[in-house]
Amino acid sequence: VHVERVCVVEQPGQTFQSQARDARYAFFARVRREHGLTAVATGHTADDQAETVLLWLLRGAGMNGLAGIPAHRDDGIIRPLLGVTREQVLDYLASRGIAYRTDASNALRIYRRNRIRHEIMPLLRTFNPRIVQGLARAAEILAAEAALLADLERDLWKAVVKDIVPGRVVLQGERLAQEPLGFQRRLIRRAVREVRGSAAGLTFQQVGDVLARVVGVGHGRRLDLPGGIVVERDGALITVGRRATEGPAGAGVGGATGSPLSIPGGIWFGESGPHLLALEGYQPVTGRADGRSVLVVDADRLGSPLIVRTWRPGDWFCPAGMKGHRKKLQDYFVDQKIPRTRRGEVPLVVAPAGIVWVVGYRGDERFSPGEATTRFVTLKLTKEE
Repeated sequence: VHVERVCVVEQPGQTFQSQARDARYAFFARVRREHGLTAVATGHTADDQAETVLLWLLRGAGMNGLAGIPAHRDDGIIRPLLGVTREQVLDYLASRGIAYRTDASNALRIYRRNRIRHEIMPLLRTFNPRIVQGLARAAEILAAEAALLADLERDLWKAVVKDIVPGRVVLQGERLAQEPLGFQRRLIRRAVREVRGSAAGLTFQQVGDVLARVVGVGHGRRLDLPGGIVVERDGALITVGRRATEGPAGAGVGGATGSPLSIPGGIWFGESGPHLLALEGYQPVTGRADGRSVLVVDADRLGSPLIVRTWRPGDWFCPAGMKGHRKKLQDYFVDQKIPRTRRGEVPLVVAPAGIVWVVGYRGDERFSPGEATTRFVTLKLTKEE
């Protein structure tokens, strides 16, 4: 049997068990990739499922937590033994004379799961001898209910979201406030997950604070969340985005002075934020600027240098699609309902002739490719590596 040992150094804010789990699943992912496997099976049983349900119950989890261990994951991990008890597995091994190993740490009661296994479960069996099967069945029921709610949530998400760009989600506040409380909570968590990549660490209390102090007010309220997330209301719109120190107004933009952008090249907007790429030699599908997350421009119209900066008083541009009409950037921000406190966080790609791109919103008509264009530059806002 092949055994691979890894060194896990405990990090602040994470338990050794959670880090060891991450290391195991990273190993599974590597094995699956290297060997071209469609799935990797783990040996979790109904007992593991029952213990997991109790662990989440003790934490005050919602339906997703109480649904326990999923039978399969998007990364190819499957758990085919969730419907089988640990006792049944051991009986099967004994009947065929198959030897097995027991992890010695499973007996250590310093871990919460082990205390549930050795102290709580024996007590619960005095109330229900089939407690393992009962809790596993409850998890299966809740998993199906959670999947149903997830489908409904996806439909509501489309109705509530007004705008999404890397690092920012804009929600329609009044539409969100009309939804049942349970869906309001789900949609706030989804917005944070969209911006940060995960909603891990976002507590029930923090979601409640967002609903009470931002969603439930008319306008002008702002709430800072852990992980560099800001939730802000401006009129009818609620913006969930990154703080200026981690988002577009971070070190990558260089404030109103600017940072140079090479072609080809790129700029990172904070350590975990999106980044802006400038690519050459791309043949566009359409000859017009689009301005959301990708903008194609005429390389010969750009000149050099290109810089990425935030707005300055007096800035103007010619929004693509407006036939060369000149518009003050401040007025454009008002039209787009961008909160005043976030206007200084919107990156601008600027050429010697003026603003090329209000990143995430609109390109400038003057730099759009035409029929005579022979060289292209693609500007791309992305979270990809």
